[in-house]
Amino acid sequence: MKLTYSNLGGSGNGNGSKLSLGKSIKMYLTIFIATTCIYMVLYQYHISQEPFAGSEVVKHQEKSSSYIASYLWSPISLLMANNSISTNSNPLPTTTTTTTTKTITSTTAPTTTTATIFQKLGLSSASIETVSLIATRPTLISSRLDLRSGFRSGLGSVGGSHHKTVTIKTSTTPTTTATTSTSPASGLLTTKLATTPAKPKAKQSAAAKSTTAHSDNAHKTRPTFVAVSQPPPLYIITPTYRRPEQMAELTRLGYTLKHVANLLWLVIEDANKTNPLVAHTLDRIGVPYEYMVAPMPEKYKQTKRAKPRGVSNRNKGLQYLRQHATEGVLYFADDDNTYDISIFEQMRYINKVAMWPVGLVTKTGVSSPIIQAGKLVGFYDGWIGGRKYPVDMAGFAVSVKFLKERPKAEMPFKPGYEEDGFLRSLAPLANSDIELLADECRDILTWHTQTKKNAPAQALNRTRYQNTNLEFIDKLLVRP
Repeated sequence: MKLTYSNLGGSGNGNGSKLSLGKSIKMYLTIFIATTCIYMVLYQYHISQEPFAGSEVVKHQEKSSSYIASYLWSPISLLMANNSISTNSNPLPTTTTTTTTKTITSTTAPTTTTATIFQKLGLSSASIETVSLIATRPTLISSRLDLRSGFRSGLGSVGGSHHKTVTIKTSTTPTTTATTSTSPASGLLTTKLATTPAKPKAKQSAAAKSTTAHSDNAHKTRPTFVAVSQPPPLYIITPTYRRPEQMAELTRLGYTLKHVANLLWLVIEDANKTNPLVAHTLDRIGVPYEYMVAPMPEKYKQTKRAKPRGVSNRNKGLQYLRQHATEGVLYFADDDNTYDISIFEQMRYINKVAMWPVGLVTKTGVSSPIIQAGKLVGFYDGWIGGRKYPVDMAGFAVSVKFLKERPKAEMPFKPGYEEDGFLRSLAPLANSDIELLADECRDILTWHTQTKKNAPAQALNRTRYQNTNLEFIDKLLVRP
């Protein structure tokens, strides 16, 4: 007998019911498999078109070892990840430095309370950690010329037409950042979760970037690291002159200054024109610098008395700062001295004038302010000579703003009274205005070492040593 679908579908036929049920199951399985395949294809297409953000690392939750089940759970994990990313899409602004274009981009944000920040980030106060970069050399510029130009651009006021510059772009976004500040008085680092509106200055703050990862039961956030912003600039004025030990002393001082951040080295030579050997040495050291000349006036060169060495050089440096600098601290650092780099970090935060002891000076072995009950009551030096400020040149620093408020301040051409005359020209200057560094003048961080004088090198026998390395070395010798 030939069967038909109407016969198989009869309500009274048991075999027909089983066949109809089997057909229905087969149809539903076909639809389920087709739907699953389409779902898998759409999921893979969605992944290829919308990859995860590079700053976020998201781990899928482990649900099942089944191959098909893993694909079924993947869209759900994706939705959970996207939800987490959208929730934390703006955790903290980041600072990006690109060396190829020499562009520094800083992002700041309006003030927000600490509790609000922790609530938005889902963090406890113990999860914020800080890293101090205050004593670390900037590494965003590699070449020597870029180091020099990078410093000028960072200051926003110092530069020259013969140097390249770095563009600083500052933008403000409605986010909140954690910053670390340095106390000018104590030198301690403090962390605060608030910022002020952006300003196009050298103080560059590196904001934190948090990376969020999914776990099985909770969100875990890695600690947030905050870099200290750029400290106030230092201007180191170094007078120099041609002599056999000149290159050695500049090299020693230069590599000391290389450990100090945000610094411009003003090297000023007592000469009528610049020396290529000095410029080559400064380029090789790599400290941001300006190399200038300021010859001693002829009337002082011809005198048979003591000559006021370095005065024209230092006054040239003061003139340069009045024209180009707006903030920071100036310091007269002779190239024959020895310096502990901690004194540079202490002096950069002064308001007016600061003083501290200098070792290896005169018969007393030290030149120092006398401190009693925390107050400056006098000076200790091997030669007072009627000076109001009997201090060594390496024993004081002056704020640039304080200097610019006194346009007539300069160093006199009076041997032995250069320091005293300059400090007197900063009047009004009370003893209470003078800040006491180096543990309130109880420590020695600078020394007037003075390199031993060397006789000029004898002339090279070029006939005997022709075509040897001595011909090249002879060009590096400095003869008066």
